Amino acid sequence: MRPSTRYDEPFFWWGPGWQERPDRPLADLLRNGTIDPEQAALIWAALARRRSLAVIAGPSGAGKTTLLTALCAMLPEGMRRLYLRGGFETFAFLDDPAIAPGDAALLINEISPHLPVYLWGPAVRRALAARATGYMLLATAHAESAAQFVSMLAGSPLRIPVAEVAAFDLVALLERTGDVESGRRVAGVWGLTPSRDGVVIEEWSVGICTAGDISHEPPTAFSPNRHPFPLAEIARRAQLLTDLRGGQIAKLPDGIAPV
Repeated sequence: MRPSTRYDEPFFWWGPGWQERPDRPLADLLRNGTIDPEQAALIWAALARRRSLAVIAGPSGAGKTTLLTALCAMLPEGMRRLYLRGGFETFAFLDDPAIAPGDAALLINEISPHLPVYLWGPAVRRALAARATGYMLLATAHAESAAQFVSMLAGSPLRIPVAEVAAFDLVALLERTGDVESGRRVAGVWGLTPSRDGVVIEEWSVGICTAGDISHEPPTAFSPNRHPFPLAEIARRAQLLTDLRGGQIAKLPDGIAPV
């Protein structure tokens, strides 16, 4: 009898090395400048709606997995994490009645042809198809822009239809920089929306608070920039993330429903 796949156990999540790296809490990444509360609030609002996320960066070692692991702290309460097995993936979880697609997130260590432990080839499209059945997707990939990420999946050799790439609802770009303590920073967050012509790529942004208190009601301190969420919700989430960064709270509360 073939042994069952243990999807709940990380599979080369930190790459091909022998030693796993310790997780960096989201609070640490907020404090060292890797991500700011407003960016994290946008991602948190998206994850609360069970949207899918890709964290991308051009070079290796930029901190993609570190960031994605920390962002998993913002997954909806009770969301099960299933770690895919790269080139060894059989997608047996699709036939497991014990796994509810709407309550599970598929964690992909990397979408690339670099190593057999990463996801590539027809398996990538199969993972995207699983999104349509209710699974969330959380992945990393090498790309220097959201457009390049889409092109990587839609171009040769994968040739995935562009609209299907929008199974990833949002893309966070991580870049190296000397301007913050960590040496890396989220340069932007982009939403992907399928369209008649393929996919629309739009940068999500929120205005800088001018009142000095992002919990200000009504949330007029935010300029109505591009993102699909109510400003009051983003303000609330950003305030909680600011409190987490400052140590006023030890962890993010569970069960904050989308407005």
